[in-house]
Amino acid sequence: MLFSNRCKDDIGFGQPGVPEDDRVIMDTLPWLLLPHDTQCESLKFYDLSRNKVHERNMPEVLLGGVSVEVSRGWLAIAKEGQYIRDTKYSSYLSFKPIPDTEIYLFNPLSGAIHQLPSLSTLAPYYYSFVTNCIFNMGGFNVAEFIGRVELSSADPSKSIIALRFNEFEANNCGNLALCRLGDKCWSIFPRETNRDIEFRDILFYNGDLCVLSQKIEHVETHIFKLTEDDEVRIKFIPVSNAGRNPFLEIHEHLRHDIAIIKHFLYEPYLVESVHGELLIILAHNVCYAYHDEDEERLDEDEDDLEEERFDEDDDDLESFYDEEDVKEDDGDFERFYDKVSDFSVYEVGPNAGMILRSVQSLSDQLIFLTSGGRSVSVPAENLPCGIQRNCIFFLENDNYFSEVSSDDQKREEVLLRRVSRESGICYLESGRIERLFPSFNRLLKCKVGWFTPSP
Repeated sequence: MLFSNRCKDDIGFGQPGVPEDDRVIMDTLPWLLLPHDTQCESLKFYDLSRNKVHERNMPEVLLGGVSVEVSRGWLAIAKEGQYIRDTKYSSYLSFKPIPDTEIYLFNPLSGAIHQLPSLSTLAPYYYSFVTNCIFNMGGFNVAEFIGRVELSSADPSKSIIALRFNEFEANNCGNLALCRLGDKCWSIFPRETNRDIEFRDILFYNGDLCVLSQKIEHVETHIFKLTEDDEVRIKFIPVSNAGRNPFLEIHEHLRHDIAIIKHFLYEPYLVESVHGELLIILAHNVCYAYHDEDEERLDEDEDDLEEERFDEDDDDLESFYDEEDVKEDDGDFERFYDKVSDFSVYEVGPNAGMILRSVQSLSDQLIFLTSGGRSVSVPAENLPCGIQRNCIFFLENDNYFSEVSSDDQKREEVLLRRVSRESGICYLESGRIERLFPSFNRLLKCKVGWFTPSP
């Protein structure tokens, strides 16, 4: 509701001087999949072009599931399956069985459904993740295990389906698995034991599966065989050259218990432009580190938090540090707020090689970024009133971030709850960022993303 009401003002719908008949509405803009949970019997999408909400009923077989990814007009729906116990990987299991998770591809427009292999076939990674989440965090959220689902084609019957999944560790490099419709299990990419290859964003481009990695310096190509006569070429693209941040800058806030850390981290995305170029987009973050010297927690007021918008005024910062579930350690800083500060865009070589150039303007297109699915580019033509070209719409989904602490005696790896999950629009020409709806610290069982209607 907050997003819809805000957009009514920003894009001019319902305002004087914008006659209904004079508006040219196109379906080139994606729909925003709105948050939902396992109790929902329908899915809702916000249509940027028409400023309205579309509702699609969930088929009976998918009731109890949630969308965890969006790719090429399909939703990846995760639904809790039977409880299982595996003796082969018993070292990863507690004495109690764990829930399996069934995965389906669902087209909300045509109603088509395709079942994929269950997550329990990702042994031992799935067992390790679930049991560690239950033991360390009190519960398992499948949206945290699934990093990305990517289809090589909009027709799943002709598509290779790639899954990037996470591991329960602070230095989470992720992992990769692939399948086709009809496969009984996922085929896991063989990790080399003597080196770390990090799996960040993934995208099928010109028939190859491109993988962004921060731990390599040169392009690496691997041929992965699903079967004897079915293989896919995987290209690991280094993001380090584009994402090499300057040295950290630490500034003290007017409040003595807050430090502002610039060039703290960035999130890389792969996007295919409307002209067929492969782009790397980096979302840069500023970190606000908060230290409670008196070890007192701020009173939580969830209703006020939901209405709060984090704007450019740093004085509003303290209102976002009222997360009761965050464990406080003995470190220098106990809570963090990561704020998107700006974006960088780079074009990659035609063979998915090294970075060619920095892109200063997206004048003829708009980019829709999301960590909950495939990011897309659309032409900046016949746009609804108020939506400008040369913009990046962005959505964040992560519920947790990693922290590693070490001393001479021990090294601890922990996952901490994020108190920020930002979404908004970046106007590249001016660098201004507008946050359309509040950053909030509530756990999401689903992932929100940009859905491209394709019946």
